[in-house]
Amino acid sequence: MQKNALGIFVVVAVALAGIFYFVSQKQAGQPAPTPTPTAGTQQPSNRVELDRPLVVGLVSWPGYAGAIVANNGFEPSVESLFYKNYGLKVKLVLIEDIDARGKAFVKGGPDGVDVVWSTVDFWANEVPTYVKNGIDAKAFMQIDWSRGGDAIVADKSIGKIEDLKGKKISLVQYTPSHWLLESLLNTSSLTAEEKEEIRKNLVFSQDTMTARAAFISGQVDATVVWEPDVSAALVRPGSNILTSSKENPNLIADVMAAKADFLKKYPKTVEAFTRGVFDGVAAAEQDPQRAAQLLMQNEPLFEELGLEKTLQSLSWVKWTALEDNIKMFGLDGSEPLFNTMFATSASLWKELGLIDDVADPSVAKDDSFLKSIYAQ
Repeated sequence: MQKNALGIFVVVAVALAGIFYFVSQKQAGQPAPTPTPTAGTQQPSNRVELDRPLVVGLVSWPGYAGAIVANNGFEPSVESLFYKNYGLKVKLVLIEDIDARGKAFVKGGPDGVDVVWSTVDFWANEVPTYVKNGIDAKAFMQIDWSRGGDAIVADKSIGKIEDLKGKKISLVQYTPSHWLLESLLNTSSLTAEEKEEIRKNLVFSQDTMTARAAFISGQVDATVVWEPDVSAALVRPGSNILTSSKENPNLIADVMAAKADFLKKYPKTVEAFTRGVFDGVAAAEQDPQRAAQLLMQNEPLFEELGLEKTLQSLSWVKWTALEDNIKMFGLDGSEPLFNTMFATSASLWKELGLIDDVADPSVAKDDSFLKSIYAQ
């Protein structure tokens, strides 16, 4: 009886001591416990190596909402999931101009960018140039699938791909827009001569806003752009979406890339960023309203669209976490989807004379960070 009473006394005493410590820490202004990662990922074993914010270059696009939600906006924040879960500060930078994007990536952070967006098809075009200039760069994760967010917007005289003959088409060269158009031309009933005629009428722009503006003003008959420029282009009377990545759901996959020496020097930083994006995807899926609001607060093109259309644009992408990355990079031992997509688009770019050499997919990716996450 005395032993049981003593045991109860000890338990109560310990509990009261714990409560007293919690209250005293709260009154002393101590930070709250770090939240558990939302996607169920495990934290890296040690704090990240980078002693400044990781700089990530983005373009206006709803597919990056996972990263934006994880960061609680574009500026580095101790309230972000990146910092709370992994001790990483991240600065997101909006670079709409494709040429400026490339220069910022070559320059590197903090004055340029450490990590940059691309797509598998776009990356197949970029890597040979990087290799030629002595730059070793790797895609290290997939961040989304385009499921309607990339599209051809055309005037009412164009009802099918074959109707593009003799029409002027604006787009940004080498980008997913170019890849979408070329892929559709290749599966059309157009002859080789007719395809070549269409290519001669392409009007190249440095960014999607300029391509979209050329269509709205009537300078061209069609434009190939991605959201939010797709929705914005539809203000032209009589315009319509000719076709999009909704009808071609496995054609365009966004990835994140970095230089090989950066990946080697800061492995915990890159792993933390990857895990943080996955956490952000889970948070965005749970609260799409917040994802839309953060897009509008940080990207002027979405602010112009308004909340309703921005929310709608979220359905035109599929944010990817670990499951999609398993298939994209073959983490389970299967044939990597990345290899097939990269080789297919690289062959087309070479056929068109846009690149001289086709890079092997193995030199264009580093899946070690995803393998580490997958193994855990």
